[in-house]
Amino acid sequence: MKLRWGAAHFRISGRIFRRNLPTHRLHGHEKGSCVGCAGRLCIGRCEGGSLVEFALVLPLMMMLMLGMFSFGVALNNYMVLTNSVGAGARAMALSRGQTIPAIAASDPCAYAVQVANTASPSLNPKSVTYAIVWTTTNSSGTLVSTNYTSSCQGLSLNSGDTVQITASYPAPITIYGWKPGSLNLQSRTAELVQ
Repeated sequence: MKLRWGAAHFRISGRIFRRNLPTHRLHGHEKGSCVGCAGRLCIGRCEGGSLVEFALVLPLMMMLMLGMFSFGVALNNYMVLTNSVGAGARAMALSRGQTIPAIAASDPCAYAVQVANTASPSLNPKSVTYAIVWTTTNSSGTLVSTNYTSSCQGLSLNSGDTVQITASYPAPITIYGWKPGSLNLQSRTAELVQ
C-alpha cells in the first residue's frame, strides 16, 4: 500500500492549522478495505455494515426486553395478590365479635374476600378465585377443618381458630401477540383468630 501525502486543514480555537496526512485518509479507502476514518474527512465504502448488524440483532433484543417486561408484570401481580390475601386473612381473623361493617358479623368469608379485592385494585376481581379453610377444635379436642369459597354465612369464629385463605390468579404472558403460556399465580396466608 503506497501512501500519498496531501494537505488537511483543521481549526483549533479559531486558528487554522495545516497538516500533511496520507491521501487515502482524505479521499476514501483503499480498494477492498473497510477501515473507518475519523471526523468528516472521508466517507467509507462499507458504512452500511453496522446497520445490517443492528437490523439482525434488534428483533432478538426486543423479544428479550418484552419477555422481561411481561415477567415483571407477572411478578407485580404476584406481589399484589400476596398482599391482598394477607389483608383478607387479617380482616377475617379480626372480625370475631365485630358488628361494623355488618357483613363482618354475618359472613366473615365474604368480608375477607371484599377486603382482599379492595387491597388489590390492579387485579381483575372476577379472575381471582378464593379458597378459605376454617380450622377449629371440636368438643372432643380434635381439629376440624371446613372449606369455603367466598361465603360462609352464619359462621361463628372462636378465639384460637385458624383461618387460611388461598387465592389464585391467572397471569397470561404475551410477547408480540405470541402467547407461550399462562402462569397461575397462587398465594396463601393463615391467621389465628383473635
